[in-house]
Amino acid sequence: TIRTEFYKPEKGRYLHPVEHRPITHWEALRLQSFPDTFRFTGTKVRIAVQIGNAVPPLLAHAVAKVVAAGLRRARGSRAKQAPSILPAMAARKSTTVKPKTHRAKRS
Repeated sequence: TIRTEFYKPEKGRYLHPVEHRPITHWEALRLQSFPDTFRFTGTKVRIAVQIGNAVPPLLAHAVAKVVAAGLRRARGSRAKQAPSILPAMAARKSTTVKPKTHRAKRS
């Protein structure tokens, strides 16, 4: 991932590998695996913060695939074991709890 202040050369981490300068916002987007068509809005500083705080799309995709596969496996093994309690819970009537109101004490 990239820090939110990647554009500041004094941070020393994100300098261009060939040219004597920090990387640009577009280069940071490419390193984070964003497509060229992706657009951020705001000032350059706000865009840098958005880039630095973003989860790289290719990383998010890889994590989502692993989570989805795990959920599919869990559903398959659970179906062979015990019946789910979710249908029984859905059939129950829901109860609403009213919050207590507190009155101010008079002195």
